[in-house]
Amino acid sequence: MITKPPIHQALHAPIILALDVPSPRDIEVINSLPNPPLSPLTLDHIYIRQCRLAGDTVDAWGGCFRHDDLPKLLQLSQGAPALIGHSYWWLRQLPPVARFFGGSIQEHRGASYIVPKFYWPRKHSQAEDLKTLIDASIINEASIAFTFTAASCSICGEDIRECTHEVGKDYDGKSCFYWYDGIIKVLEGSFVYRGAEPGTGFLEKPVSPEQSGWLHLTINGIDYVATKTPDK
Repeated sequence: MITKPPIHQALHAPIILALDVPSPRDIEVINSLPNPPLSPLTLDHIYIRQCRLAGDTVDAWGGCFRHDDLPKLLQLSQGAPALIGHSYWWLRQLPPVARFFGGSIQEHRGASYIVPKFYWPRKHSQAEDLKTLIDASIINEASIAFTFTAASCSICGEDIRECTHEVGKDYDGKSCFYWYDGIIKVLEGSFVYRGAEPGTGFLEKPVSPEQSGWLHLTINGIDYVATKTPDK
């Protein structure tokens, strides 16, 4: 039996403005992350924002997370690095600029989204620049990069790469898309230029749980990269 390699994909979504002043609970969660800060952080050490990374709507590429997988996706984002434009540090020698933690699953326009927070140190030489660009909505979208094991056709349940159905076509009144099944890992989140998820947008302040691009696909060792301007 041939074992298929994991699929690597990146999806974009707008950044959401979050609390400027971290809470004691935020600090507790950050200092409890896997590989926590070497020197425990305090309230005056960091800036915090949050972003709507992914939801259970069909994206511009025809893929969709299952609603029941959102808690796992949020959990896998804990401690993941935040980059600028997928500038992987091992390729371009650029370190991450922030790190994801905490967050919740929130409702927005009839869909559900994972909304993790992210933090970065105030003492970083470009900390104020990053804050200014995010708050002014110059940097206004984020992208999640993740791996999963199967792209399951919504019509027949088989691998979309092997079945006869085509993404975006109608079959007996049902539009074909594929499920991101067997999510393995959230590799990173990046601050980028364009989003793939419908129903995303800015908030002036965090929404409590109570209130609630660019594709890189690796198949069988072959990398596919594409840019897009998705419908909003």
